Amino acid sequence: MNELNKIGFEDGEGIRILAEFVGTCSIATDIELQIEKKQKEDEEVVEKGISFFVPAKSLESLPEKIFLDFKPGFGYKISSAEETFGYNFKLKKNSPGRVIFFCS
Repeated sequence: MNELNKIGFEDGEGIRILAEFVGTCSIATDIELQIEKKQKEDEEVVEKGISFFVPAKSLESLPEKIFLDFKPGFGYKISSAEETFGYNFKLKKNSPGRVIFFCS
């Protein structure tokens, strides 16, 4: 949480966690992190003063509890008690009308 506390969130902003099950050669969940404001379909979770927004559709692809860890030089790691979803996630600020793509 120390790294997240360094972010200058504007009023009403938080971290959006987008997740989508991808049925390719391997079973995987594609995840993106964005800084933006809450949307109508989001579920909001507040952890140590930081808001996390998860769209209803993304809840279908995530376990009930996930962890967001930060390692300097490696970025954010997203995991659950059962699996690691990925490393080297970057937080991006989303602007209206701008599309953000992430590689994992």
